[in-house]
Amino acid sequence: MRFFVIIPTYNEKGNIDRVIEKLFTVFDKITDQDMNILVTDANSPDGTSEIVKELQGKHKNLHLIVEKTKRGLGAAYADAMDHVFSNLNGDAVITFDADLSHDENVIPQMIDKVLNGSKHVVASRYKKGGGVPKEWAIHRKILSYGGNLFARIIYFNFGLTDFTSGFKLMTKDVFKAVQHRIKDLNGYTFTIATNIEPVRAGFIPHEIPFYFKDRTLGSSKMTSEYFFNAFKFITLLRIQDFLNSRFGKVFMAGGTGAASQFIVYYLFHDLVEVNNILGLPVYSNIVGADLFPRYLVAQFLSIEVGLTISFLVNNLWAFSDNKLSGFSLLKGYGKNHVVVSGGIVIQLVIGQVLAALFGVEHVILKYVYQGVGILVGLLWNFYFYKKFIWKVK
Repeated sequence: MRFFVIIPTYNEKGNIDRVIEKLFTVFDKITDQDMNILVTDANSPDGTSEIVKELQGKHKNLHLIVEKTKRGLGAAYADAMDHVFSNLNGDAVITFDADLSHDENVIPQMIDKVLNGSKHVVASRYKKGGGVPKEWAIHRKILSYGGNLFARIIYFNFGLTDFTSGFKLMTKDVFKAVQHRIKDLNGYTFTIATNIEPVRAGFIPHEIPFYFKDRTLGSSKMTSEYFFNAFKFITLLRIQDFLNSRFGKVFMAGGTGAASQFIVYYLFHDLVEVNNILGLPVYSNIVGADLFPRYLVAQFLSIEVGLTISFLVNNLWAFSDNKLSGFSLLKGYGKNHVVVSGGIVIQLVIGQVLAALFGVEHVILKYVYQGVGILVGLLWNFYFYKKFIWKVK
């Protein structure tokens, strides 16, 4: 296979020759693979590219791109990756920092992972065996640890421990699948996206622990703005994932039904209570049990309306790939009432129990009871929607 280690540079005159020599030393340990380096320099005024050109006379598999202007880390990486796969017949790329912070000895392990079937490999500082410099300032540790903890919480099912790692390998298949999603990103947002987007595209990540070393020359080009933009990116991306997921659509369909349920509940409880149209008592005691008949009837009617609207929205949107029509729609509507009866019972029971425990004197409490019942009932309904009504895997 043909591998390219991509190194973006800007004013790395003091580091670039050492980085390149370290990489070629490691390449000597990798047999039967075509190992290459591609430096993409942002027109550094310190002459970084001139040093690379001199080293090209020594190393035939050292390549160089010099940008006309500095466009940012994301653009440099994205264009370099595209160049590798489109013009240099590359099979996989490895992103690598020019500041000696990445451990080049991890690269053979990455290659082994690919040769054994992996397509997306991430070097992790937070997997057992990895780490960050103890001398890091407290604010940098908080940003790094906190950022990764936040990402791991909202992307708990992704199998990643280091979402902000800039040291990773992706094959051509992975890049082509995510190219349109990462090409316009920059900074830490790009770094995070190239870890998350392959997983979103269906590729399984494989992590290798490594110890991150702080740069010895120069200063970090990352600012706190990069981190906060990355947090924003992760949050918005996860919201988008949720809204596009089937559960998210069912949740919103349920929200439509819930809104209808609250409106109908208000009409049948609060207005009826004021006008006493049905003549139902607010409270009664039957066989020693406290019941709230007027509240119970309003609950039942509002649940029925909400359930009907939610079913129709689910059929037209959340389960549009298995949409019911004609007699199947009527049959599904009837089956819907049967299979989600547990959700209805849950809402009724929760409402009555909470009313008995905390009363119904305050208007807000009654709506809180409704909300709690709806949330619990939603989980029940989602399971049965998939299992028995629209029958999706």
